[in-house]
Amino acid sequence: MDLKTKTIQGIGWSGISQVVQLLFHFILIAILARLLTPDDFGLLAMTVVFTGFVMIFCDFGITAALVQHKRITEEHLSSSFWINILTGFVLTLLLVISAPLIANFYNESRLTLIISMLSITFFIHSFGAVQTVLFTRELNFKSLAVAEILSVLISGIIAIILAFSGFGVWSLVWQQLSSIFIKVIFLWKFSNWKPKFLFKWQRLKELLGFGLNLTGFSFINYFNRNFDDLLIGKFFGSVSLGFYNLAYQLLLFPLSNISQVIGRVMFPSFSIIQNNKDRISHLYIKATRYIATITFPLMIGLLVVAPQFIKVVFGLQWERSIFLVQIFALSGLLHSLGTTVGWIYQSQGRTDIMFRWGFFSSIIVVTAFIIGLRWNIEGVAVSYAIAGLLLAYPSFAIPFKLIDLKFGYFVKQFKSISLATIGMGGTIFTLSVFMNSILGMSDLIILISTIIIGIISYISILFVLDKSFCREIFYLFKQLIKL
Repeated sequence: MDLKTKTIQGIGWSGISQVVQLLFHFILIAILARLLTPDDFGLLAMTVVFTGFVMIFCDFGITAALVQHKRITEEHLSSSFWINILTGFVLTLLLVISAPLIANFYNESRLTLIISMLSITFFIHSFGAVQTVLFTRELNFKSLAVAEILSVLISGIIAIILAFSGFGVWSLVWQQLSSIFIKVIFLWKFSNWKPKFLFKWQRLKELLGFGLNLTGFSFINYFNRNFDDLLIGKFFGSVSLGFYNLAYQLLLFPLSNISQVIGRVMFPSFSIIQNNKDRISHLYIKATRYIATITFPLMIGLLVVAPQFIKVVFGLQWERSIFLVQIFALSGLLHSLGTTVGWIYQSQGRTDIMFRWGFFSSIIVVTAFIIGLRWNIEGVAVSYAIAGLLLAYPSFAIPFKLIDLKFGYFVKQFKSISLATIGMGGTIFTLSVFMNSILGMSDLIILISTIIIGIISYISILFVLDKSFCREIFYLFKQLIKL
């Protein structure tokens, strides 16, 4: 099977996994938002700031280095497995010890036990890291998709049952714990590889140069993306953080997953052809256009229908999140493509440049968060959007130099998608104003009508502007449904 076929199949299974996860994630949030309170979501968001940070150091980038490395041996794999286990245990222990300090930082005693329980995820996660690497290197995303889907569905059902039973924030905690445990169980079930009692420090050293730079970037990038939660939780409390975090989950989390559908396949594929820059540039443009085809209209659509969407799906208690959703929708246009540049850095083995750029951009983002605090959570969201806009050009231009891709040429490839998105946005905005102000229709009718008209208008305009691209997408879709 050639690389193109493997890549298409990989995108297909990765897409199936992410679509199912996103749909269930959306349904789960909608159900839990009516059973739980902003305080419950805020408490979990407080803990995730720290648990997500610690997760960065679970393998020091070794697993990504295993994917990028041209040739790996059993010594690489087994050595990585045992160091992951040791690291996972140590990180779990450190976070348990740190739990009271984190609770004191937020002045929220309930966090001590929550953080202690969630810390177990690091140790559990370490058992499945190498299996994930092997599936990724082989572009075998079918096994990964099944494991991910089952873990999300089962853990989500557990969370809903617990929420109905009055467990509050603990329904969210057990959802996280059960999800990672179930995923690891299925990874072991599907994988033929089992660790051997081998440990060669020399093999780890071969991977650490790449891995440590990637870890450094991940540390800075995580700091960028979560410092706002830290500040809001500290200065405004769990309820305000609950509103902010819901808006973030609705937009930026799904966007990352949409990009990940293609990204988790493109990174190993790019690594295989890492010396062919022309081919990588061509494939990168094609992949990002596919992403933009979904994310651009999705973001503008949510920007327009946010008032109806929040009220209908989550209820009036979440009304404060409407403005936040609209701001994050604007940020999401760039964010959906910005997450893809990591494919270039990593496939070219230049995580050192990735780390340096991340360090610089973090200064801008953190400064924006601090300035935005003056205007509460709304000010933080606006500051985040402004910082993203300022950093947009260098965020793309720097990695593009590694594959000889011109920024101006790249932007021109999105002309038809952008025009179709603008046309769709204008259409549904006019429709929603007419239905609301003139006809006085209910939020539910407006929401359903704008979604249907938005999809029809977007597809129609895009087809008129770029028939060849629409045929290309249709051909890709036919290839994917043959899986």
